Amino acid sequence: MQATDVLIIGAGISGLICATELRKVDKSVRILDKGRGLGGRRATRRMAGGRLDHGAQYFTVRDPRLQAYADDWLAAGIIKEWFRHLPEDSNPDGYSRYCGINGMTDVPKHLAKELDVCNSQQVIELSRDADRWIARTASGDSFYSKHLVITSPLPQTMNLLDATGLSYAKGASDALRAVRYERGLATLAILDGASGLPEPGGIKIHETPLTWIADNQQKGISPDVCAITIHADTDFAEAHWDSPNEVRGPLMLDAAAPHLSANVLEYDCHRWGFTTPTNPWPDPYFQNAGLQLTLAGDSFGGARVEGAALSGIEAAAAVLLGLV
Repeated sequence: MQATDVLIIGAGISGLICATELRKVDKSVRILDKGRGLGGRRATRRMAGGRLDHGAQYFTVRDPRLQAYADDWLAAGIIKEWFRHLPEDSNPDGYSRYCGINGMTDVPKHLAKELDVCNSQQVIELSRDADRWIARTASGDSFYSKHLVITSPLPQTMNLLDATGLSYAKGASDALRAVRYERGLATLAILDGASGLPEPGGIKIHETPLTWIADNQQKGISPDVCAITIHADTDFAEAHWDSPNEVRGPLMLDAAAPHLSANVLEYDCHRWGFTTPTNPWPDPYFQNAGLQLTLAGDSFGGARVEGAALSGIEAAAAVLLGLV
């Protein structure tokens, strides 16, 4: 397969925006992702005629570089403002909470239209041959590039790179390895009527075992079916990581019941192995320029969608310095 200037592993928001920035200056870029979909935790799924965001629920913008993207997405009808205020907001005017018109996957899908994205390509081996990277995937394909960008969660990234035998970390391997993530657990449910959640249909919960309940119908992405998303706290996700859905689902639904005025018709659960990085890397990316290797993503940008996006922007600028 023809080599590209840059190969990116991971089609989350960081990888997609990094690729978009590089394509703006006519660099050839290919993205590999092990999943069938796009966006990482910017995830939307269908269930019993409903549509539910089951990962990140919205994103905010404070940096003008991401605001320029958001303005374009607003103008193109890709996103909308869901709401502005949460009780803990430090700004009395609140912050725009943006979501996709049809779900949080709308932005990744929009970005990917102009990019070379190869789905269902799980990278199982990395190596270097002379001055190029080679990525081999579980499907038996090989991909080549001058520069490699990896945006997967750091524990997964380190496993891939450790197997190369290369000295890639410039003395920082222990610090990189120390970055930790929380696990997440979501329960998705279809209701027999309106949820009863107050407008705008999303509430933060401060009593264990929950952190969040959202009404995807009020949110506007599931117009015909009332479908709710419930997120558990970290302690519950850890305790019930290996529990069957028949155990963890009802426990979460029982905890949510006081906030709801409708009955559950059906439910399902989804596990997120890497949600919030508890101690993200202090810089927006990590680079070994000699190896033409850059690491980015929410391991570097932090928990918020904006952090991951800005990591992608910063990583692209760093990559360009090495490609000139």
